[in-house]
Amino acid sequence: MKIKNISVISAVIITLLLSSLSFAQPPAKPFAPKKPGMHKMHNMKTMLEKLNLTDTQKTQFQKMNLTFKKHMIDLKANLQKSALDLKALQNSDNINRSDVISAVKEINSNKNAIALATANHRMDMYDLLTPAQRKIWKEFKLHKMMGEKMMKNKMKRKMRKGMRH
Repeated sequence: MKIKNISVISAVIITLLLSSLSFAQPPAKPFAPKKPGMHKMHNMKTMLEKLNLTDTQKTQFQKMNLTFKKHMIDLKANLQKSALDLKALQNSDNINRSDVISAVKEINSNKNAIALATANHRMDMYDLLTPAQRKIWKEFKLHKMMGEKMMKNKMKRKMRKGMRH
């Protein structure tokens, strides 16, 4: 009798655990991009189409993008190495304040280098545009920023709404 009760109780507990796990998973996103950053590539393609670039501009953009991507690989690798150095310092037996501070400064320096390289790349591209194309560029960037701002506000509203219930 005791064994039967124990087995029934354990079956109920296992069933409850398994059913709660199935509800804990987030719903699938039907229109999610297949790769991270795919929506950015789509936005860039759309903008480049609207700019109606000349063949010379297209060639220059392609060369600049290739050079920029290679440079970013190096900069991101430096950032990852700096982060690993910090982690190693924090995991050591004897943590030294000045070493940790230096490692954090190195990480920030690498992040700054990435931000500067990105800004310079965008400005180099912008410099190749005609005044009419620059107007399209600015409008596209403004719409993109407004869209991102609206999405953030929408998420904030959802978060607040979810907290009330």
